[in-house]
Amino acid sequence: MLRFIGILIGILFFVVLALGGSMFWDAFIIEPDKDAEDIQFIVEPGASVDDISNDLKEVGVISSSFLFKTYIWFLKSGGSLQAGNFTLQKNTNYQTLVSKLLHAQSKDVSITIPEGYTIAQIGLLITEKFGHIKEKDWSTVTGVNGRTVAAEGNLLSSIPVGQTLEGYLFPDTYRFREDASSSVIVDTMIKNLKNRFLENNIVIPEDLIMENKMSLHDLIILASIIEREVRGAEDMKIVAGIFLTRLKIGMALQADSTVNYVTGKKDASILLTDSKIDSPYNTYKNLGLPIGPISNPGMNAVIAVLNPIDSDYLYFLTTKEGEVIYSKTFSEHIDNKYKYLK
Repeated sequence: MLRFIGILIGILFFVVLALGGSMFWDAFIIEPDKDAEDIQFIVEPGASVDDISNDLKEVGVISSSFLFKTYIWFLKSGGSLQAGNFTLQKNTNYQTLVSKLLHAQSKDVSITIPEGYTIAQIGLLITEKFGHIKEKDWSTVTGVNGRTVAAEGNLLSSIPVGQTLEGYLFPDTYRFREDASSSVIVDTMIKNLKNRFLENNIVIPEDLIMENKMSLHDLIILASIIEREVRGAEDMKIVAGIFLTRLKIGMALQADSTVNYVTGKKDASILLTDSKIDSPYNTYKNLGLPIGPISNPGMNAVIAVLNPIDSDYLYFLTTKEGEVIYSKTFSEHIDNKYKYLK
């Protein structure tokens, strides 16, 4: 009997010794081959040490989930392992592996916001690219309280109470962390708007009354309309001149884009019934500018408002091909409508 117990103790001794040696090797010595392929490993939020260990063994990063869990237990770092994306290699020692798992990698996401997109259209792009951002999150940050919660507060102080951030999200190509919040995205776009003004030597005074005597908000409103009406930088300046002349002589802007903003349509020429819609954005029915921007304009549209081209034109239309046709009289404008839009 004593002999049997001795043999059993001996076996256990060698097992413990072997496990200890294996643990030491896997924990500190082993290294991936120089040409080892990268393994993309994802730790889901809420994953347990058991889950992570089993998944690491399944993809071939470690050879023993038991030894890895034992190492984690000794370190008492199981609760600090991060959810996220990791680039790992087979045969990485536990010390290096845990160090990586304690610092989740965050991939960058590139997103392009086209000029003239509305907040709603941008929101669709954002929620598609960033799955954790929901429509409600986006609406909250860009909605009527956006002017009070955005980091770049001074730039937004001319926005009337009750209006959204429409017009102030500068269209551009951005790179964000994949876990970026809607607040971070919005703040970045607003700061970019301010930076683009500076890059183009456009001074934004403290009182937000621009060099042309328009408020910053009115400037963005008009730029947002021009952005949706014509495409080229030169045409934008001519159209800016037409709209500013209309404002000066008390003539309605009659911009189809403002009506489309209300109806959600994209028609080059609106219906007569649509032109009679009761809305503060309807520039057929109301004189002056609408109450707020109808899109988020690019810098060409902003520059056009600040540097308009004076002309004898009072009317224009844009063909389906994007060509802008100008006319001096209403009758000439009607003729052009029948010629180019029918």
